[in-house]
Amino acid sequence: MPVGRPKSFDETEVLERAMDLFWEFGYSALSVSELLAHMGISRQSLYDSFGSKRGLFVRAVHHYRDTQLTNALALLERDEPPLENVKAVMRYFEDLANDRRCRGCLVANTLVELGPHDSEIAQLLQATLDLLQVGLEEALRAAREQGALPATKSPREVSRALLNALIGLAVAGKLKQGPEAYRDIYSGTLSMLD
Repeated sequence: MPVGRPKSFDETEVLERAMDLFWEFGYSALSVSELLAHMGISRQSLYDSFGSKRGLFVRAVHHYRDTQLTNALALLERDEPPLENVKAVMRYFEDLANDRRCRGCLVANTLVELGPHDSEIAQLLQATLDLLQVGLEEALRAAREQGALPATKSPREVSRALLNALIGLAVAGKLKQGPEAYRDIYSGTLSMLD
């Protein structure tokens, strides 16, 4: 059986480049030619490895989940009080908003751009956000058991409200509102935990 030529590029590196471009510009604004130039691969390599622009985008969202979201989830697993870990996740999203590239969050950006019109992408994004919501809920449940979160607070309700605030904070990062505005959003969001 004939064996195809080996790839002449590092697929993870190429995915990282594609993710960065989608993160900054979105899906629709990018042409295949722009993607190829930024990724440094040929059109045939794109089709052989990813199937299509859409296939590349789906893989880029998975890569985002495996890198950026994993970093946020790891904050919830630190050997610190659970409520401090939740605050660390909030700070992580504040940092995303403050990023000088004004990219926001790839998942939040894609929710706005494609979520309402593309059920497959919407399901992928929902599954990604569910991971974060469940992680927040578990940390908040542990915080309530330790007395750090008032007993009257529902970990599920608060985790969903926090997730909504984090998505909003990430989207606000695209507006270049500045550090003071993001600090206010962070502080206001923290008040949900009182």
